Amino acid sequence: MKIKNIIACIALVFAAQVVSAQSNAEKIIRVMVDQMRSHKNVEMVFNYHISPDGKTLGESEKGHAWLQGEAYKIEMTDQQTISDGKTIWSYLIDDEEVMVSNASEGTDNTPLKLLTSLDESYVATLSGIDAKGIATIELANPKGQYKRVTMKVDTKKTELKSADIYLEDGNKFIIKVEEMKYDQKLDDKFFTFDEAKHPEVDVIDMR
Repeated sequence: MKIKNIIACIALVFAAQVVSAQSNAEKIIRVMVDQMRSHKNVEMVFNYHISPDGKTLGESEKGHAWLQGEAYKIEMTDQQTISDGKTIWSYLIDDEEVMVSNASEGTDNTPLKLLTSLDESYVATLSGIDAKGIATIELANPKGQYKRVTMKVDTKKTELKSADIYLEDGNKFIIKVEEMKYDQKLDDKFFTFDEAKHPEVDVIDMR
């Protein structure tokens, strides 16, 4: 998951307002990232849609994700991605295949790297905050895999509520967060793929 929006100023009279908006957007993102970093782990239940043309919505599906330092696990309908921070297991459920790779080869797309890059690599613009304290933030990175992202953040809880992610191929990925939990007790092997439990799976080691 990278994100940012580049703002063009037409007149100097708006410059101070634009700078203020950028500062507020970046501050909200930093607070959200710092809060997630402050916990031992984060658990998220979410719904997602894939829009092949950026407009038409596909069927809603549910996902589940956990993040603990450099380790993470993402469970979706047809795929699981698991990493202990050193190794990544990409499990294609229908194909009964799991591809194994080094985490260092995919660091740009790990949840932690994505979160930390929000306030380091992307230009953020605050579109507004509604009466319930939900901020709409536009981010863009012309050189990134994710060209643009529209995030909605609960400023009272400093939690992500949703994200519309625009990919370079024209697709759009829409995530709506249903629940966030923190500091769960997780087994030591939680962030690894247990081959013994999946004897039918073909393991493809790409390291």
